[in-house]
Amino acid sequence: MRKLDSYLEIGVIGMARGGQLSWFNGHFGAALLAGYYMDREHELPDHVKDGIERTCKRYRHEHAEWFAPLEQEEANPMLLEQIIDGLRKNTEKLSTSGHGLALGVLALKALRDCPSLITPTVVNGLVKMLERTTEDGPNRYWDIDNYFTTIVDDTANLPEYRHTFDMTSQSFKELHTIVPNRMIDGKMYFFSGELEHGITHAQALTELERLGYNELVLAGMKNHRHQMYLNRQRPDFMLENEVKKPSFTSILAPEYWEKTFDDPHALKFPYAVLDLLKRLPTSEQPEAEYNTCKLLTIMK
Repeated sequence: MRKLDSYLEIGVIGMARGGQLSWFNGHFGAALLAGYYMDREHELPDHVKDGIERTCKRYRHEHAEWFAPLEQEEANPMLLEQIIDGLRKNTEKLSTSGHGLALGVLALKALRDCPSLITPTVVNGLVKMLERTTEDGPNRYWDIDNYFTTIVDDTANLPEYRHTFDMTSQSFKELHTIVPNRMIDGKMYFFSGELEHGITHAQALTELERLGYNELVLAGMKNHRHQMYLNRQRPDFMLENEVKKPSFTSILAPEYWEKTFDDPHALKFPYAVLDLLKRLPTSEQPEAEYNTCKLLTIMK
């Protein structure tokens, strides 16, 4: 039995405990869930499984108090509706790059797969996390004072999404130009990070579609298209740092999985990519994977 097999329960507990402190802290439990589902849903070589376990061991060591076992509580499946309400609030407008869905849908999926985890302590922690993801600074994006008031420019060449396939395809097309995150005039801009979030947000919406929450999907896709427009905002001088060629060309490359990562997106992003790639036509998959590897190349 691999350690990966225990990550469903531990991941949910870690997300609930960390996420109620700050929504970003929910990433660490989510990383364990991403590793768990990558292993369950794909034929991963042993070096990838080893890499997932090595990185998750770091997260569990650094945040041991979040992953400690919970006291026994009686599960109540009716509490799941509170998670769905939190997801619904996160579809009302774009906020925190779609993290409410990227994190919350992973939690929802895990709770549906393991109903014994639907306890008051777990649900309360996850609900607080989802509440926090609806709050964001208005100047998140380059040269925009308040992104909540922006609309997609008619000249942006961003077609309306007819269904989740359109969203998935557009998410990968946006990866053609990758520039690293950078501090400018004392403010950090997540130029590459926002492109990762475009993928994780899209994957969460496709998962919601599979789970049957079509109303949430339709609302969320409008926000995702808005996100694609905002992600393009960057100064021209950043193109000097463009990542034009990845260090490897496969998501499962040993060069990637031999590392131990600090950033929990190092697991969440490949999880989302592996899921979404299956939705693309075979002809689009090689370019999508190649561009994805540009982002993986600069993952810390």
